Amino acid sequence: MPIGPLIERIALRPIADASVLLLLIVSVALTFGLSGLGLLFFGAEGFRTKPLASEIFRFGSVIVSAQTVLMVATAAIFSLLLFLFFDHTLAGKALRATSINRIGARIVGIRPANTATLAFTLASLLGAVSGVLIGPVATLYYDSGFIIGLKAFVGAIIGGLLSYPGTAIGAIAVGELESFASFWNSALKEVVVFGLLIPVLLWRSLSLGQVDEEDAEVEG
Repeated sequence: MPIGPLIERIALRPIADASVLLLLIVSVALTFGLSGLGLLFFGAEGFRTKPLASEIFRFGSVIVSAQTVLMVATAAIFSLLLFLFFDHTLAGKALRATSINRIGARIVGIRPANTATLAFTLASLLGAVSGVLIGPVATLYYDSGFIIGLKAFVGAIIGGLLSYPGTAIGAIAVGELESFASFWNSALKEVVVFGLLIPVLLWRSLSLGQVDEEDAEVEG
């Protein structure tokens, strides 16, 4: 968990005011660098840990493991806690304000460096907990986090990035789509999930264009 805020402090904070393109390039470089270190330290073989709970529940013809129930329950609890954090705490509101307008947040007394550290700490915590929960039900490799992160990004895009409930709904939609795609053709499930980005991005670009035109007419 400490790796996240450490990376933010060393690699990203010095260029925090740079362009979005530069930040994106550095983030991609960090991703490949960390994947390389993971390959060096852990090897290319996958790992699967022992389940935290080994009970099996039967709901009619449906069989559900206790580990799966634990994963769903933990996701629901963290989703509720994050919703309360972002909407009902000063730190959460400061983090949202910084993500929307960094300069405006600084003007009203918010320190973007502190909110960035908080964001990376929360992300690292969620990543660590997710790894512990996913490890017993899926084989994890040194680069598994990259694919999971990309799918989370797809869910965030569908949800609109700035809306936390919308992002959660988008993530659930991506998971459902991946499950049905895997049942239909497991070899194409990644293509289906990431292909979903194209119509969503087109729809969002068209909707933003319409909003901009309306604003221009009002100003005129």
